[in-house]
Amino acid sequence: MSYYDEIRTEIETALNNGDLEEARYLLKREFSMPYIPEDVERQLNELNQRLRFLEADSYERKEASIEHLLHQLKGKPASQMAAVNALAERNLRTIIPEIQDWLSKDPVPEAAAMMIELLAEQEIAEEFTITKDGVEYTFAADAVTPVTRSEGFLQALHLLSSWLEKEPSLLELARTILVSKCYMALPLSYEAAESAQLAKDCLSEVCEAMGMQELYDSIVKKADENAILKSLS
Repeated sequence: MSYYDEIRTEIETALNNGDLEEARYLLKREFSMPYIPEDVERQLNELNQRLRFLEADSYERKEASIEHLLHQLKGKPASQMAAVNALAERNLRTIIPEIQDWLSKDPVPEAAAMMIELLAEQEIAEEFTITKDGVEYTFAADAVTPVTRSEGFLQALHLLSSWLEKEPSLLELARTILVSKCYMALPLSYEAAESAQLAKDCLSEVCEAMGMQELYDSIVKKADENAILKSLS
């Protein structure tokens, strides 16, 4: 097999596998060569035309998908949650006006919290407005601290891990509650000074649900005693 046969096969394989970026790179490399045999150039042009067709088709499908997801955002709670989950893989900068409009119109709280987290993770320097519990918040997404990076979350999780190190199943439940509380607080976040009370609140919910009030009382009493000793040292 000649060099040109190998290149043609590589490009065709990339196109067949949907690896358009690889096909684009290989074609660009070959077209930049100082000499290309006439028959090879004709074959490369045919492959390039196929690449452009596939790129156009991919773009149209992507645009149609975005339109579908934006339509889902206006639907029922489950639909909104599914749409936000799917949008996690997208560049949200391309649909900022649509997100601004959606957040301003009383979306499902859980979906809104997830969206704010995505906007924060992508560090989007745009302002958004949302109303929560009758209070209107206007925030710059790039100024919001993602949940898993906030001091309140990290320190509360550390406390829960130390308190429940011998109760892994309870720790997992407490962590789930902690994540939920922190998400639902967005665009605000818990500060380090709030972490102890936050951890106690999560522990309280877990122990109450499991009928383990004595465990809660024991852990909190010990934690408070340690805090007092630390403040005196």
